[in-house]
Amino acid sequence: MKNTITLPLIAIGLLSASMNFAQDLNKFETVYYSDPAQVEMPDNSDVKLELKNVVAQKDNAKFGIKVMNDGADVIIFKPSESSFKYAFGEFHPDEKEMIIAPGKSKMKTFNALGSDQFRQEQFSYETGGFYKVPVDGTVIQADDFQLPASRNNMEAGNFKIELKSYKASTAEAKASFEVTYNGDKIALVNSANLSVRAKRNKSEDEVVFANDNKKGDIELMRKGDKIKFDAVFHIEGRIVDMQFATMYIIWNNTFVESEAFPMEAGSIPCSWDPGLTNAKK
Repeated sequence: MKNTITLPLIAIGLLSASMNFAQDLNKFETVYYSDPAQVEMPDNSDVKLELKNVVAQKDNAKFGIKVMNDGADVIIFKPSESSFKYAFGEFHPDEKEMIIAPGKSKMKTFNALGSDQFRQEQFSYETGGFYKVPVDGTVIQADDFQLPASRNNMEAGNFKIELKSYKASTAEAKASFEVTYNGDKIALVNSANLSVRAKRNKSEDEVVFANDNKKGDIELMRKGDKIKFDAVFHIEGRIVDMQFATMYIIWNNTFVESEAFPMEAGSIPCSWDPGLTNAKK
């Protein structure tokens, strides 16, 4: 008889505690969560995610997300394909696509909107929307480009290359280009891969120097996109006087066509931090 009385009492007690717990959350204007540990994507340990400053109010939840690409390939991240997942539904951040070059990282703030129940003990962030674009795709062969230019435009496969400006002195030569992509794949343009060849002063021997522009990253393009980049060269005047020399840009593997491959999604749990929430009250 005691057991039949005790079990219902325990159930009632647990229900009451659960209701009080929910009421405790709702009494806070802002609920704070513990920052989850850094995670790796399930099928690619080179891509790491960190969530920071996870908070929720009645009608919204948000956090800062840092995406780190330690690999050799380009990463596309489409935030709208990821989600804040709750027991009562999923909510997708409305943010623009992120492109993360090899060795780089990017950070954004994501928001969940569309409910008045966001102050919850727990939720998870579902990491859909990640794609890998291999940089070792199809290299597009391109003819060497003369400087000073004998023509301002050239084509290489689905790429149109236009010289926008060129300045040369004994100390430095700088060529600015605009590239348009008209193909149906994903294009990668890496101006760091180009070089220049020229004859030594008063000689038929040629020397080759790399692009000295250190500011460029790999650029990702889709059909109709345009980008600009600079090729900058510094050659000692005793070797080549660039002010008077005819030089030729060697494109090497500057222009590549590749594809985007979806990555396996993961899940990052977010848990309410009562101590932090009370401290911030």
